[in-house]
Amino acid sequence: MPARIPVILNPAARSTQAAAREKALRALSPEPELVLTEYPGQATEIAEKLAREGHPLIVAAGGDGTMNEILQGICRVNAGRAPGEPHTALGVLPVGTMNVFSLELGLPSPDIAACWAQISSGRLRELDLWMANEQYFVQLAGVGFDAEIIQETSWESKKRFGPLSYVMSAMQVLTRKPPVLTVTVEGRPAMHGSVVLVGGGKHYGGPVQVFPKANNQDGLLDVLIFRGLGGWEFAQMLRGILEGGYEPAEDLDYVQLREFTVTADPLAPVEVDGELAGFGTPVVFKAAPFKMQVAGGGVVGSLD
Repeated sequence: MPARIPVILNPAARSTQAAAREKALRALSPEPELVLTEYPGQATEIAEKLAREGHPLIVAAGGDGTMNEILQGICRVNAGRAPGEPHTALGVLPVGTMNVFSLELGLPSPDIAACWAQISSGRLRELDLWMANEQYFVQLAGVGFDAEIIQETSWESKKRFGPLSYVMSAMQVLTRKPPVLTVTVEGRPAMHGSVVLVGGGKHYGGPVQVFPKANNQDGLLDVLIFRGLGGWEFAQMLRGILEGGYEPAEDLDYVQLREFTVTADPLAPVEVDGELAGFGTPVVFKAAPFKMQVAGGGVVGSLD
């Protein structure tokens, strides 16, 4: 009998729905090995332990934040594996506050059973994996206002209000004076702005493609630099992009880069995959030395 696929769930997240979510996960077929976290950061520890034990696939049941926590644990182990040695793959069941990565993958959310059927099929896709300093990410990152909004959004607020919690935080953050960000790339003139958004895939905050040129298998990061905008100007421009997609604008640079550095005056927070990073600027964005295998979506191989 094949080993059950481990699924890591934070039972406290959006706790009003937690019991029903746990029940739904336990009813999936084939039955997963459900592992519940008990404190912040434990998802990373559990994922690292499971990867070291040789599990070929570990699944995050949650949103982008839970996914990124588990990604860190898996990648710590994959980074130490010899060339040709099998890597642990990542799967995502989209049951969190924000589920941008699952949207990028094309998973059939909110049908969790259909998502599980794709994930448990054994088929994999291989995606670019990125680093912000020493922290891994697969979907998106940001420096400036968007990271400040995440910094101001408490766990209690997300639990109570869901996605609306970010809007409430934005109302406070966008009144502040933005930092001056400098983007440096070897061999190119420096670029300046007040907000930098980074995309490994096309999606940033919802179904609209904020990064229309992005391809999560092309080895390039798509970068939006909002030039010299205050908080409300940034919010208006970002709202337009989220509602209608990217359009060229006078105060906006869109570039594709393999590696770059962002510095800030004053120092600014950094977010990766919608989670506040454990550091601020300066931050170096670059490709990880290996790819990330993901269950669900396009097919490049199998777990066999």
